[in-house]
Amino acid sequence: MQNYYNLSNREEYESYADYLKTVNFDKILVFLSEKYKGKKVLIYGTGILFDVISSNYSLKDYFNICAVSDLKYEKEDIPEYKGFKTIKPSQISSAGADVILVSTVNPGKIKQFIVDNNYAAKTTTISPIIQFSFSARLHNFKVKFKTALEYLAVTKNIFNFTKYLFFLNENEYRAKVNYAKVIKAIRKDKYRKIRVAFLCEENAKWGYQSVYEELKKDENFEVLPIINLPVITTRRQEFLQEKNMQFFSGMGMDSVDGYNYQTGSYNPLESYKPDIVFYQQPWYVVRSQCPQMVSKYALTCIVSYGFTSIDAKSWGSDAVRKFSGNLWKMFAESEYHNKFYQKAAGLKHKDIMITKGYPKLDYYNSPVDESYEALWKDEGKSEKHRIIWAPHHSIDGGELRMSLFKEQSTEFLELAKRHPEYSFVVKPHPLLKNKCVSEHFFTAEEYDSYMNEWNSLPNGCVYDSGNYFDIFKTSDILLTDCSSFLAEYFYSGKPIIFYESTNRAGFNSFGKKIKKGFYNLKTEDTEKALESILIKNEDPLKKLRAEIIKKEFYYPQGGVGKNIVEYLRKNFRR
Repeated sequence: MQNYYNLSNREEYESYADYLKTVNFDKILVFLSEKYKGKKVLIYGTGILFDVISSNYSLKDYFNICAVSDLKYEKEDIPEYKGFKTIKPSQISSAGADVILVSTVNPGKIKQFIVDNNYAAKTTTISPIIQFSFSARLHNFKVKFKTALEYLAVTKNIFNFTKYLFFLNENEYRAKVNYAKVIKAIRKDKYRKIRVAFLCEENAKWGYQSVYEELKKDENFEVLPIINLPVITTRRQEFLQEKNMQFFSGMGMDSVDGYNYQTGSYNPLESYKPDIVFYQQPWYVVRSQCPQMVSKYALTCIVSYGFTSIDAKSWGSDAVRKFSGNLWKMFAESEYHNKFYQKAAGLKHKDIMITKGYPKLDYYNSPVDESYEALWKDEGKSEKHRIIWAPHHSIDGGELRMSLFKEQSTEFLELAKRHPEYSFVVKPHPLLKNKCVSEHFFTAEEYDSYMNEWNSLPNGCVYDSGNYFDIFKTSDILLTDCSSFLAEYFYSGKPIIFYESTNRAGFNSFGKKIKKGFYNLKTEDTEKALESILIKNEDPLKKLRAEIIKKEFYYPQGGVGKNIVEYLRKNFRR
């Protein structure tokens, strides 16, 4: 695990190091040293970006640095870091800094944090540590214009040539050139099958089944074995490839392990020779497999693994904007979501978003796999009412703040024990165990013991794999504090009991509309509500849900998977 953690940090470190070279950070430091000459400087943010800067550039030669600060110093007593005095954010004002330079990926967010908490005097300048002089901006434009001319030569599209000069950065424009070349090569060799790769980190988030099946049926395409990858984040590193391959094998699908354990690195994605690559999620992608790099030999696509109903700030983070802006296409769930992603991820005028629907909804038009019936432990008895409980992972008080698992874990287990007339399937978010352990709510052993207790019940079961739509289709009601499950389950027309935590991340406009069809309750009201809805068959919101589904959900004729594959085929004139 330690080697794996090192891989995560190494990837991020090298990515920042390459970026700083690309933007000529040494010249930026000269520019900033003149700009802040004679000023006392405090640097906020001592993560990996700061480590790269402090290890490769002598900051003391450029600035009069009085201290460095980071939120972690509120909890950790570390008097010095990388040769600099450390202070807590709450002590920033005592440092007497004239300038605060933010060395994080989201400097705007940090500036707002400092201002909102009155940590610095109003006269203090707060700016990102990566800034560009006029001459640097002019140089960058010249580089982009050269790329634009290359795009024009390949496509002969004067309209896009001009538009992209205004709305794309150099990396995004370079990706457009690369994609134009890939498409041209595919069209030229019209008798060769188009090779399609799917990347998968977590089978619980697998959402391309109908796209996969439609591609398999189409003689124009060759579907490669699904490439299973580890999960790499700052807080979570897991080898899930074996479980993923077992999952796909169970459905008769070919897949491979995309990680090389001997070298401690990913197998080169280019070695699979894909023409199209579908990502599972728009973040946590290693440098060698990010869209900007893959654009050199393949078109990159994505569908959000969750049906977005919350106004998630994560879609507006610098990392997600950087990833999304280099994609070839992102297929949106609806016209609303098309506009939502364009605004949140800064994709407007970049010709990346296209509305094709949400592939997981195709599950509702497929027959139920009988093996999922056994999960309910009711032998198909119609008098047993089937309940899904889907707890979210966000017990850590971060940006999402959805989870009520701490207060519901014991209560719902006892509820199941009191009511043998109900059959329960617990569908935890894939991150729940990790969060319980990191937040010291459960140890790993305690979490497993808790879930095993559910499995030991005569009317309880835990299911944490993909293809959960067969559970949706055979259930009667959903209990959740989650987000993506809300819209996915809502489309079934069945009732949802929703638990809204204090200071939860807000809903977007689509989420607010479907929320009208939820039963919004407190945990303690669950038992009475289940009796009313399931036993007494009282569901006053049923008609409203049907109206919302008809008005707000987009589902194309023939299905979403078919809709996406037809789009791909037409792009290659086949």
